[in-house]
Amino acid sequence: MSHENAQHIVVVGTKPDIIKQAPIYHDLRERGHDVVLCHTGQHYDHNLSQSMLDEFGVREDINLEVRGGVNDLVSGITAKLALYLRGFAERGGFPITYVHGDTTTAMAGSLATFGERQALVHVEAGLRTLSPKPEVLRGWMEQGADLDWASFRAQSVDRASWSRGSREPSPEQFNTRVCDAGSDLHAAPVELNREFLLDEGFAPAAIDVVGNSVVDALGQAVAGSDKNQVLQRFPQMGDGSFLRFCVHRRENTTNRDRFNLLMDAMEDLLEQGHHVLFIRLLGTEAAIDNFGRRQWLEDLEARFGDALISTPVWDSYLDVVAAMSMCAVIVTDSGSIVEEANVLEVPCVTLRFGSDRSETFLAGSNFLAPPVDKHLMTAVIHHVYEHRAELSWDRVYPEGASAMLVDAVERRLDEGSLLISEEWRYGLKAALR
Repeated sequence: MSHENAQHIVVVGTKPDIIKQAPIYHDLRERGHDVVLCHTGQHYDHNLSQSMLDEFGVREDINLEVRGGVNDLVSGITAKLALYLRGFAERGGFPITYVHGDTTTAMAGSLATFGERQALVHVEAGLRTLSPKPEVLRGWMEQGADLDWASFRAQSVDRASWSRGSREPSPEQFNTRVCDAGSDLHAAPVELNREFLLDEGFAPAAIDVVGNSVVDALGQAVAGSDKNQVLQRFPQMGDGSFLRFCVHRRENTTNRDRFNLLMDAMEDLLEQGHHVLFIRLLGTEAAIDNFGRRQWLEDLEARFGDALISTPVWDSYLDVVAAMSMCAVIVTDSGSIVEEANVLEVPCVTLRFGSDRSETFLAGSNFLAPPVDKHLMTAVIHHVYEHRAELSWDRVYPEGASAMLVDAVERRLDEGSLLISEEWRYGLKAALR
């Protein structure tokens, strides 16, 4: 195994993949490695794919063009990617595939490399959800609208308040577990992820804590963004009072009760005098129509005027970052946005039963508003808004994540230990070659 015959295949399929894999792709190229960008086709709308490729200066070398539902994506990506990767090995190369996070693309990529017995680097490995212990959640629910901020905040940053075992977000928790099972290098963002992986029995030497490449992507975006472009469209955002509100997770947008609770909570926030930037993603739009909320939304827009900005997802990541940095609080069910909020130093509220970025709970930059009671949800959001000036935290994710990850790969190539074997695990000899 050597640098000379190593071929680095960076796989993307979704918008977050492109954002977080682009810095790794660029770092590999700048060091002179043989790199190709493989797009699976999972996301194909312009604002989720091509606009991101353009903004981050990357161009796909191949697009597998896989379409369909979850099972279609898994089978299609696995088969087509395996065939593509096999060609590298047949030509005498040593393919190293990089997949990101907890997407269907990542899970299928793991299946493909495992079947071909090729090396897999799992970028953002070890994501596991922490949720509040039952007695903690019940205590919050009993308080509801009368939530005590001081005790709530203290419990939020206390690891003893949280437990593992959640299957949400779904299918993301399934995807990341399958992906980890087939990985040769687990590139974990933080020590908490390493802890999770070790608890599950993964080899310590196969895990490196390398930070999160979202920091590199955000640095590029912040440098290129222009808040004035956002303010030209939405001048009312200039006072920094807006809550950025977005929901798109399947468990929130396919569950009528949860979705209605979330929308009712947003309406209550507006009635309390809050200003809301409501971003409608594809799942959000489908839920609005499926659950009969389209007329309700149009009425809401008419009632609250400039206090409610209701918009489809934006094409420009630079504009998204500029708008996020101008918001008072980010209210979301997204995992990636929680990471971005931590780096941008904007307080965040998670609209789920837990988070697979639970390091942000423990850091005090993110607070949970579970979709069980609209009064509890609005109380959490209102408290975070009211106390935002006193909130401070150390940034969870360090600078230079992409460089640390590529360093870890190069070190393993030098040692001949990128492919895991039992001999390697026992220290008897180098990995299979």
